[in-house]
Amino acid sequence: MFVGYDGDVPLATSVAHDAAGLTVVENVAVLPAARGRGAGAAITWAATGHRPDQPAALIASDDGQPVYQRLGYLRVERWTVWVRA
Repeated sequence: MFVGYDGDVPLATSVAHDAAGLTVVENVAVLPAARGRGAGAAITWAATGHRPDQPAALIASDDGQPVYQRLGYLRVERWTVWVRA
């Protein structure tokens, strides 16, 4: 788990774990007030580099997709998930 800070204030998180030779990047989140300042890219890159010897994958929200593309991730497919309360 990675946490990005501005001073002592946590702004962003990500998680990386290994699965069958792949680094799975999950739970990337940035506080709304910190968006657009590079925190998302930095925290995603920290998780992506967790195991530099293997490829990495993640599932992105529409908001996060431009960040991940700039980091070199390629869009493979789009999913729509519906949830009923």
